[in-house]
Amino acid sequence: MLTHFILGFVTSFLGFTPPSMLNLTVGKIFIDENKNSARHFIFGAAIVVFFQFLLSIVVISLIHKFPEILFWIKNVAILVFIYLSFFYLQKEYASKQKVQQICSQKKCFSYGIKLSFINMFAIPFFALVYSFLITKGFIFEGYNYLLTFGLGTSLGVIAVLSSYVLLIKKMETSVARIMVFFNPLMSIITGFLAVLTIIKLYF
Repeated sequence: MLTHFILGFVTSFLGFTPPSMLNLTVGKIFIDENKNSARHFIFGAAIVVFFQFLLSIVVISLIHKFPEILFWIKNVAILVFIYLSFFYLQKEYASKQKVQQICSQKKCFSYGIKLSFINMFAIPFFALVYSFLITKGFIFEGYNYLLTFGLGTSLGVIAVLSSYVLLIKKMETSVARIMVFFNPLMSIITGFLAVLTIIKLYF
């Protein structure tokens, strides 16, 4: 059981370490708000990651039975990326009209849930890694093992996002200058992902 927890933790920590929508957002919240707001966002995101892992197991089963479902999953991902690209463009425009915060302390928990929910990369990532670990015999099938691995993924997300907050705290002045471009950067990243997915899917 401990092995499953550690592998879940390591999988999630490594998977969420590269700069991404969640990492950049928690940094922005820490700079604009405070550490407590960032912590609420992190816990909200971590809860969703647990259920995304469980959903990834369902996706694995469905793809084995109905391979064509992968095509529709990718199409949903395209729509989500396009929505996010326009969402961040709109936020950038609104921020020029008035000073706008990402979320207040009371709402950062629900915002963490929302943003983690639309993070489409988590589900295929967990599906691929878990399938690989099962195939190689590193982990075993069973509800107890599954839930333990899932708990590890949630704590891994908490650890990596908290690490970002600690890193940003030490470099707050430098990071604050970069975060001025947060909304345009996120719009470009999500727009690029939408175009990349379309090319891979249709060309």
